[in-house]
Amino acid sequence: MMKKYYIAVTYEVCEHNKIYLDMNEYQLDSSRDFDTQIRDLAKVDVAPVIKVYESETSDFKNFVLYKEYKFKEYECGCEGSQF
Repeated sequence: MMKKYYIAVTYEVCEHNKIYLDMNEYQLDSSRDFDTQIRDLAKVDVAPVIKVYESETSDFKNFVLYKEYKFKEYECGCEGSQF
């Protein structure tokens, strides 16, 4: 069985201002619980969206979306600009 590699990418999202920016990438430890690692990363980056990608190579030349996590508590609270 081939080893799998996982990377988590945190995103800043503001629907009102049409912002969807990737912030940081983190290598995940496949021997630890993913949900716990993802929650910790969301808290550190205050990220409402984190996408986890899976690859069969450590260089991530070919990867697929493994899972997407959403955190309501970190969603942008703005109502958009009133201009």
